[in-house]
Amino acid sequence: MWESENIVKAVRWLGKFRSRIIAGVLVVIVAATAVYAVSDPLLKLLCQPLQDQPLFFMTPVDGVMTKLKVAMFGGIVASFPVLACLIVSMFAPLLGRGIRLKIYFLAIPFAVVLFAGGLAFAYKFILPNTVDFLIKSGQGVLRPMIAGSAYVSFMAFFLISVALVFELPIVMVALSRIGLVHSKILMRKRKFAILGIAIILAILSPTPDAFSLVAESIPVAALYEISIWTIYLLERKGMPRMKRVTTHD
Repeated sequence: MWESENIVKAVRWLGKFRSRIIAGVLVVIVAATAVYAVSDPLLKLLCQPLQDQPLFFMTPVDGVMTKLKVAMFGGIVASFPVLACLIVSMFAPLLGRGIRLKIYFLAIPFAVVLFAGGLAFAYKFILPNTVDFLIKSGQGVLRPMIAGSAYVSFMAFFLISVALVFELPIVMVALSRIGLVHSKILMRKRKFAILGIAIILAILSPTPDAFSLVAESIPVAALYEISIWTIYLLERKGMPRMKRVTTHD
């Protein structure tokens, strides 16, 4: 009974913001349509971590589907600033006007920078070792014949996952504003958080090289530390938290 009530409330909440959800989908589609025109050079860029390993398509449709996936990935990346604004607008009623303006003019640009930084870091420093390790692990009796469509899906999931991990400061500050986390708790759990970061990165980017894993973990651990001190300063300044709202049936 309790679960069904929560489902109904969630559906009502989504229905209330369906116009924004539809707008977000349309923005991604429009951006993906524009990116499709440059899907070939973008695909070549995504293939660089493979070095000289060629890609294949298994059916006549696979070639087109690969380019569509590249376009959709590019559309999501290109439309991220708009998507961030739409997400914030859903929670705008919980915020005071002053806080809302700070989020739009400070937090969202910072989120975009973190997202772009996560993409660049994953592409430049994590992907080469990860792709090389995965290909070599499968070699021996088997010979690699990588399907282009599957490779693009892997790349898109990998890059976007790491980019979202880089949004850690934004997420943690938001959680602190609604009272779910506190700077003192985050400081006490610092060791466990760093261990969790290393585990997540090890899952996302398997590599036998411990040095590479440590090097990959340092930027995310630094973001965690920045989050702690940002939350601490906000608490010291007495910045008001989000208003609590009650749902009436």
